[in-house]
Parts: sequence; structure tokens; C-alpha cells
Amino acid sequence: GQPVTVFTTRPDTLYGVTYLVLAPEHPFLQSDEVRGETSNLAEVDAYVSKAKQKDEQDRLDATKEKTGVRLEGVSATNPANGESIPVFVADYVLGGYGTGAIMAVPAHDERDFEFAKKFDLPIKQVIVTCSNDSNNPPRPEFEEVKRDTVVVHLKDKSTGKYALLNWHGTLEGITTAIMGGIEPGQTPEEATVAEIKEEAALEGVSIIKKLPWITAARYCASHKQQNRCAHTYAFIAEVDSTAMQGEISVEEQAIHTLVWVDEKDVLSTLTPDHQKQIWELLQADQTLIGSGYLMNSAEFDGMDSEAAKEKIVEKVGGRMTSTYRLRDWSIGRQRYWGVPIPIVYSPDGEAHIVPEEHLPWTLPEDVDFTPTGEPPLAKSEELRQRTEDIFGPGWTPEVETMDTFVDSSWYFLRYIDNANNTSLSSLERQKDWMPIDIYFGGAEHTTMHLLYSRFWQKALFDLGLVTESEPYRRRINRGLILGPDGNKMSKSKGNVIDPDEQVKLVGSDTVKMYLAFMGPYEGNNYPWDMGGIAGVRRFLERVYGLSKHFTDAESTEVTRQLHKTIIKATNDIADFKFNTAISAMMIFVNLAEKEGLTRASYELFVRTLAPFAPHLTEEIWHELGHTDSIHQMSYPAGDKDLAKDTTVVIGVQVNGKLRGDITIAPDATEGEALSLAKAEPTVAAKLAEGEVKKVIYIAGKILNIVVG
Repeated sequence: GQPVTVFTTRPDTLYGVTYLVLAPEHPFLQSDEVRGETSNLAEVDAYVSKAKQKDEQDRLDATKEKTGVRLEGVSATNPANGESIPVFVADYVLGGYGTGAIMAVPAHDERDFEFAKKFDLPIKQVIVTCSNDSNNPPRPEFEEVKRDTVVVHLKDKSTGKYALLNWHGTLEGITTAIMGGIEPGQTPEEATVAEIKEEAALEGVSIIKKLPWITAARYCASHKQQNRCAHTYAFIAEVDSTAMQGEISVEEQAIHTLVWVDEKDVLSTLTPDHQKQIWELLQADQTLIGSGYLMNSAEFDGMDSEAAKEKIVEKVGGRMTSTYRLRDWSIGRQRYWGVPIPIVYSPDGEAHIVPEEHLPWTLPEDVDFTPTGEPPLAKSEELRQRTEDIFGPGWTPEVETMDTFVDSSWYFLRYIDNANNTSLSSLERQKDWMPIDIYFGGAEHTTMHLLYSRFWQKALFDLGLVTESEPYRRRINRGLILGPDGNKMSKSKGNVIDPDEQVKLVGSDTVKMYLAFMGPYEGNNYPWDMGGIAGVRRFLERVYGLSKHFTDAESTEVTRQLHKTIIKATNDIADFKFNTAISAMMIFVNLAEKEGLTRASYELFVRTLAPFAPHLTEEIWHELGHTDSIHQMSYPAGDKDLAKDTTVVIGVQVNGKLRGDITIAPDATEGEALSLAKAEPTVAAKLAEGEVKKVIYIAGKILNIVVG
């Protein structure tokens, strides 16, 4: 009968609460009423005693397996829906945070999710995460239509590849999974099978996984002249083989082309943000984080989650409040490398600040690093003598140093004005250089250095010492290089790759280029592949050997491909897509080896490659007779006119089935394309089976002929 007060930042998820957790320190665990009702009191007390002995940071460690004990005989009532829920004590809840009790919503909180999975507790989704798609956002001129949809990733078991759709026309450049609406009376599973049949002409598929979450996205369906809010059920389906694929309808072929890609390339190939999220959710057992609109929440269904917060708080008799969890920043470290603390102590132990005339307070150099259980500075005779010379006998220095975050949090300000002896950084210099354009780093520094440096910058801004309140314009998280086994490199796992050893084996240019070629730079993790690094080494050897393929006059196609490569590399470098820039260079080398190239084109290509393979290209540059450095040359500029295609190869389909291809100008007319198609024997044979009823032609893309 006792009310339990909880603090939460997500009252919009109250209908998704499936259990209550008390911190081991919570006073209810010692109350007569709770102790009188709990049938497993000895087990609870033993857990509480053990939990209180743990370090707080250890309890917060997200990587550790969740532990807890249910209070048998005790239950709580959810004030939103009146449901009775179990009560647990668990050490992942801290007595000093909020009220020491939490409403657990495993569908939308990672820690609650892990706990619920371990103890087999209900997981109830109440938030449909929803956001505008950045690649195809809603347009203000169109009305929004809500629609139940399916998104399915179809796998060919025989090849391991997945089906994607490259869209044409108004959605040119968009690549999606197979998708479509759920018709009245259809289940999501039935809609999935129907869409695969319609868009891939495949039957006999098996649904092997259904995403437990419903997600949503807002985007523009320009081909329907409307914006959509797609309420989405997601699946993975399999087909044994595409060998029995039927004919895709002409109408479907006119709006998109079915392609099959390797599993490792699905995420980078997909365009919609929402479908990228779906793919990642399907790959791992994880909770659904984010805001959107409510479901399974009674009268609040469909309401925006932010708007629902206050309404639900009002219904259950709660109150909106702000709470802050501030902790002291421990900056003292018992080590040498760090900022010396300008504090000295009088003989009676009173702390005094070192006066400004004695600054900077520098580190001593007579330091013994032999471990003795005391800080290295405590063993410095130089520091002790300096302190007594300035302040008198019996005075002692502070022997700890400040945490390195103290200087790394503002080092960029000093970089731009490192010779300034009157201030930390000139405001004039800062106007030229600040804020920093891009901050690269690992996710592990998001809380640490990124947060600290922003805090430091804001403090300096309030003091009038800097020109900007934020130090960075953009943040990019780089990924991790995993071990060959796909796990994070660790000595204990025996999967560590020593880069120095790799450099000895294949050279620094090869190692550098392999790292760039592994995949997109931002936010992805890639396993080390010895076969992959060997492939990059072979590519560089082929680049070195291109001088054997010199010709006085090269083909138009070689010239065109060179300028395409330069343009793509230029754009991809700016977008940090180094892997695709290298791919373009590999394509060029393949062509140049077959058809030959001029010395001038070779020099342009080597200059394009120079940032990726600085040592090899410098060597080639000098072998070509140059005395200056290639790295003092400007980066080459691609000629857009020379890069234009004069012909393209497009597929010819008869009744939705590919029957041949034609080589044609990218802007050729429908009549020209049809004439060339009729000259193809395999196409002509099919056309002879009936009368041409309809022709769908997209210049430079596809030719569909309907015969009846």
C-alpha cells in the first residue's frame, strides 16, 4: 500500500513499464511492510549486502551482466494502466540517482532490456520511433498520408546476396529494400510475400526473422504526389535460389531495377535513414531508442512522444521537474605526465596558491619512476628545493599532477597561437581559425574529451577569453579495426594485428591504403583481412608497372575514365569516402593496363593517387624525371567534358525479362534504342512471338518492350 516515487526522463513510456526496480540502498527494503511481505527475505538481504560493497562505477558498467533478485510476494501497480508488475532489487540502480527507484521500460532502455531478457520479463513497445528521412524529406506542398508498410530484406541462400531496388525517374539515386503497403485485410507477413512476388517475381520465399519493433519514417513519395508517414513492419526473408525467377512486370521495371549485393555492402548501399536503422536492428538483438509517437498507450496512442510526456504525468498525478546530477571532476593524478598543480603547503599543512610571478610552475626533470607507492614528483629533490627557495624551509610542493584533460581540453587554442607569451590565444587568431571545422575521434571520447573540451570552451567564453561558445562545427566518429575473427582486438583473444609488422611486410603505403579501402570512414567497424591487404599491395605494384603500358595516343575511353576517376576521387575525399575513391582508381588501372595510356595521363593519375600512397608516388614522380616533390604539385582537376560518356550499355527487357543489351548514346531517342534492340538476335526472337504493345524507355537506363 506504500507509494513508490520514481524519477524518469521518459514519462511518455509509462505504459511500457513491465517491472519496478529498487536500488539496494532504497529505504523500502528495510521497511516493516516490505520485509513482512517478502517471502525470500534472506536472498534479498544477501544480495543487498553484496551490492553495497561494490564500487559505484563498477555497478554502472554497461558491459557487465545484469544481476538482481525479485521480491517474492511484493508487487507494484502501474498508475497509468492499473497493471500489477513485479518488484526487483538490482545494483544497476543507484540510491543516489533520482529517487533510487526506476520504472523499467525494457522496450526503450538498454539496461532494462538486458535485465528483462535475463529474467524473462515482458517487453512492451509503446514508442514508434519516427523521424524525417534526410535523403528524401517531406515536401511542404504535399499532404501527409499515414500508411502501414513492410520492409523486407530478401536473401538468396545460394549466393548469400540481398535484394535491393535502384529507383528511376523522380526517385533517381535512391536505393531501398523491397517495400510496399499493407492492404486492408492483409497481415504484414502476407504483404511481405506479395511485395517479393511483385517486385522480384519470386515465389516460395520463407520469412526467417521478424523485427520485434514497429518503426516509422516520414518521407516524400513524389511518384504518388504525397508525403508519407510509414508505420513499418520489417522482415528478413530467404529464397533458395533466384534461378526460378519469373518475369518482373514492365510497370515495376519502369520505376526501379532489382539488384543483388553482398551482405557487407547492404548498409552502405541503402539510401533511406529509416531503412539503415531497420537493417541494423535486424542484425542485432537490441532495444528501440528514440522519440516518435505512442502506441499501446490507451488514449495517448498516436500522440507525439514529447507532447505526451506532460499529459501522462498529469494523468498519473506526477509533476514535471528538472534534476541535475553533478559530480566533482577528479583532476588529481599520481603520475608524472600531466599539468603540475601550482599549490604549495606551509609547514602547518595549509595550502597556498603559487603567486603569478613564479608561474609557469613547470615539471621537474630529476624524477625517479621506480614504483614505490608514492607519486613520482614526491621523489624530486629539484621540486622540493625550488619550493623551499621561494617560500622557505619546511614548505612542500603538491606532488600530484592534473589530469591530462586539463590541457587537452584547450590545446587547439594554443596550436593557433603557440608563441604567445601574454595570453593563452589571441582573439584575432581565433577569429581567423575558430571554430574547428571537423573533430575526428572514437566513440569512447564522446563523453570524455568531447564533453570536457566543450565545457572548457564555454567557461573560457564566459570569461571573454575565446570568440566562440562551441569549439567544433562537426563531429565525426571513426570506427574500429577489428581482429581477423571479427572481435575487438585484445591480447587475451590473441587477435591483435601489429601495424609495424604489417608495414615491414608490405610497406606503409599498402597499410595506409588498406585501412582507407576497408569501408566508409565514419562510424563503422571492420575486421582485418590478410587477403584484402594483399590485394591492395598487388594494386600498387600494378600502378608502378603502368609505365610499361605507355602509348603515344590513348583511347578516348581511357581519357574519359581518367577524368571520371579524378572527379570522383576529388569529391570522395571531401566526403571522407576514401574506399570508393580507391575503387575508382582500381577501375582505371584495369582499363589502362588493357588499352595503354600516355605519359601525361600517367602523371595525372599518379598525382591523384599521391595522398593515398605518398611514398610510392614520390618514387614514380622522380623516375619520370621530375626533380621537385609530387606533394608540392596541386591536386589535379578533372575535366567534366572529357569525363562525359558518349555511349552506355543498357539492358533490353521483353515482358520484364532481360533478353540482351545495346550500346547507345546516353541521350539517344526511343526510336534509336528500339532499332538497335530489334537488331539483337535474342531480342528479335522474342519480338517475333507477338505484337509490340508498349515501349517503356528511360534514356541511358533501360528499355522495356511489352509483347502481346
